[in-house]
Amino acid sequence: MLLNHTLRLARLDLTMLTRNRMAFFTTIAFPLLLGCIALLLRGGFVSGVSTGLYTLTGMLALIGFFVTFMHLTTLFTVRREDLVLKRMRGSVLSEAAIFSGSGLACTLIYVLQSAVIITLGIVALGGHLPRNIPLVFLGVVLGSVMFVPMAAALSGFTKTGESAQITVLPAMLILAATSQASFPLAAMPEMVQRVAAALPLSPVVDVIRIGYFGLDFTQGAPHPAVDFAGSWVASAPRLLLIVAWTVVGVLIARKHFRWEPRNA
Repeated sequence: MLLNHTLRLARLDLTMLTRNRMAFFTTIAFPLLLGCIALLLRGGFVSGVSTGLYTLTGMLALIGFFVTFMHLTTLFTVRREDLVLKRMRGSVLSEAAIFSGSGLACTLIYVLQSAVIITLGIVALGGHLPRNIPLVFLGVVLGSVMFVPMAAALSGFTKTGESAQITVLPAMLILAATSQASFPLAAMPEMVQRVAAALPLSPVVDVIRIGYFGLDFTQGAPHPAVDFAGSWVASAPRLLLIVAWTVVGVLIARKHFRWEPRNA
């Protein structure tokens, strides 16, 4: 029953997404444009790899913020203020199905976008297939799942759908600047690097890069090479950190998520 309801809600969300121009741009068009920024960087090297591919793999992680976190923060807020969430909760749908359906829709979009961006990197930047394809897409999926409860939690502090764009801005700036998505933080003080490495987006970036390049990006440059099995070992602590942030997001969402309008 839960699976059936989840799939139905995911299909509904995907249909609604194509009919909302702003949501379509934020969730589908803009992330793809963001990923294409890397295609302009054809020369030079960063951390021992091509600048273009380094940026592309970082953007691959960053677009999950827009596809899932930004979109769902807005979606949950709008549905709450329009009493849609209240009606959904009062129906046969379970709370888990309501969150899972929206999360599944975003994750499917994110996975497809990731495949497109990797393909563009191969064609335009002379890239290659990921050294560990399952690991790359596991990082993508877990990153998307992590942002679902975080979006639910933040929506509890967001008054309207229009203000959601402003609400998520500080988180976007902080995560983008500290995740090493577009540039390494090796020149920063060690304490800054440790704090940045512990923030939610950083482990997603590391997992994707380890899986793509076959290099251990949890170690300082030059990053040691790892084989298929070694990439799983190197990624294990970062995967656990993603799971930990997911649990934190769930706990915060359980406390602050609202099913009814804030003025109710």
